Amino acid sequence: MTQYQKILIAVDQSELAQSAVNTAQDLAKAHQASLRILHCLSLPLPTQLDFGDRYRGNLKESLAVAQQQLDDNLEQTRQWLSALEAEAQAKGIDTTWDWRGGDAGPQICHVAKTWPADLIIMGRRGRGRLKAALLGSVSNYVLHHAPCSVLVIQGS
Repeated sequence: MTQYQKILIAVDQSELAQSAVNTAQDLAKAHQASLRILHCLSLPLPTQLDFGDRYRGNLKESLAVAQQQLDDNLEQTRQWLSALEAEAQAKGIDTTWDWRGGDAGPQICHVAKTWPADLIIMGRRGRGRLKAALLGSVSNYVLHHAPCSVLVIQGS
């Protein structure tokens, strides 16, 4: 059996992510491995309507509201990641967390390469072929581009 020293767990805020976190914690504990929790932030792309019609105000006011929403989202995400880190550390697992902006697949592979991870654990929603073709599949991207082994936890 392969001995893992560094396990990267890629998470979003879905129910499936908790199953992947549990698996990652179990493997990290069994192998006495370090665990890094990674979340990729998807930043919404604004449209012209977002800044003009959405808030019925001027651009400066709209940007201030958008910035406040982003700040609130980042703080909630920081608290969530910190709670996941504390949960793993309470089990005796050396754990850190990180977040990145941009496309999740390339970001996960980049972190796995630069950290460097022995194993990536992530969930897969199982959207189906058509949706995956139209929307892309993060797990499929990671499987084909990762610099290490990948364990995919299948959703229902």
